[in-house]
Amino acid sequence: MLAQDLNPAAPSPLYLQLQRVLRTLIQQGTWQPGMRLPAVPDLSERYGVHRLTVLKALAGLKRTGWVQTVKGLGTFVSERLPQTPAFQDEGPFPFEGSALRVREDALGPWLGETLERAQNRELISFSAGFPPSDLLPGEALRRLYARTMRDLGPEAWAYAAPAGHPPFLKAVTDWLASEGEPLLPDWGLRAIPGAQSGLALAVEAFTVPGDRVLVESPCYVGTLALLKALGREAVPVPVDRNGLNPERLASALSKGDAKLIILVASFHNPTGMTLSLARRERVLALTRAHGVPLVEDDTYADLRFSGKPVPSFRMLEGADHVIHVGSFSKSLAAGLRLGYVVAREGLLDRMTPLQEVHSIALPTLSQAVVAQFLDSGAFRRHVTRLRRALRERRDAMLEALHAHFPQGTEVTEPKGGMHLWVVLPEDLSSLDLLRAATRQGLGFAPGPLFFADGRGTNCLRLNFSTHTPGATRLAIARLGSLIQARPAAAL
Repeated sequence: MLAQDLNPAAPSPLYLQLQRVLRTLIQQGTWQPGMRLPAVPDLSERYGVHRLTVLKALAGLKRTGWVQTVKGLGTFVSERLPQTPAFQDEGPFPFEGSALRVREDALGPWLGETLERAQNRELISFSAGFPPSDLLPGEALRRLYARTMRDLGPEAWAYAAPAGHPPFLKAVTDWLASEGEPLLPDWGLRAIPGAQSGLALAVEAFTVPGDRVLVESPCYVGTLALLKALGREAVPVPVDRNGLNPERLASALSKGDAKLIILVASFHNPTGMTLSLARRERVLALTRAHGVPLVEDDTYADLRFSGKPVPSFRMLEGADHVIHVGSFSKSLAAGLRLGYVVAREGLLDRMTPLQEVHSIALPTLSQAVVAQFLDSGAFRRHVTRLRRALRERRDAMLEALHAHFPQGTEVTEPKGGMHLWVVLPEDLSSLDLLRAATRQGLGFAPGPLFFADGRGTNCLRLNFSTHTPGATRLAIARLGSLIQARPAAAL
């Protein structure tokens, strides 16, 4: 295994790829217990990577018990090797998990409970996706709020225009253009109180109770909860390693009764995967041909930390039927509840009356503060730091999962966002694991939350954004220990 075995374009960072290669040499017996490893410069030359990459790979192997370092002598294979095997890395990804189902009443009011778990300081929770509290620009926002209240005077407490505070709309438009996604002619932009509000407006504007709405499977739990609350039927369309499967979508559309489709194309919630450009073009063509409006939930677009950006649906040719929803809840602060919807004016006209009935207008003060944060360049600096931190936290979680979860486990390796998807061996239940984990002060989101039909019993979603790398490694190790120590029948 030489340099050609490492792929710089892969979503997994080079040091993790190298870590797997070296661990495989140990597992296969090429490097025996007690054997001295080649020196760092030799490994660097052999695999065509920087010495720091080698050092990070060795540090991970040392943390997980595969190697040990003797000062002045070098790095050696541990005499007692870990018992936890590595993941399966090849073959199709079983996103939907086992064929088992759970009843809806077995899940309970999970959307609200997931948020409560994430805010419970007695739990180390990986359940909900929030911006890391230790990386929030709290002091900068506090100063901006104080200055904006002074500058706006009484206007700070008045109703904003229903479409949004004009400086906010301009600042968002400028930000999107700077990211290569300008507002096109005959398209408009409106402020909304978070992405969930945008999804609700689209569902209410373009469907009626009883209508069938196509969703990804697995799907963002908030979308499933929204459709249920509004009396619409969620029709699942499976995803694979490359995102939504166009052939399965074509089959669902051919029935002729779908009225809307809702997608998270970039850093999909819950799997973290990104829909390729070729698939986006195919999905766009299919939905346009069948006259089905496409709602793109692009909440995580600003959180790309590796790979090249893929254009959103609205930037592709033939996107007149696209409704694009964005938000600052993940990239800035969840409590701001500020987002935006971009669509052709004709589509916005159908949504506007509903928005004015639901919210009348958004707070002027918060919109003005975010506008200044965007215009000053502070948001770009913040997002740059946030992307680096999220990548580091993702890497820490992946490293710990590979070290401590059982053979047969599958895991996604997202290039952005906040979540990754884990599929356990079929004899394991994420609901049973959650019960055991909660008793140990740990939390996560179990797989059945993300399916319209109760499948995904051996799946779980882990949010890697909230905790520091060190805390994440320790908590994932504890989760792995719970799985390894389970009785034969259940956890």
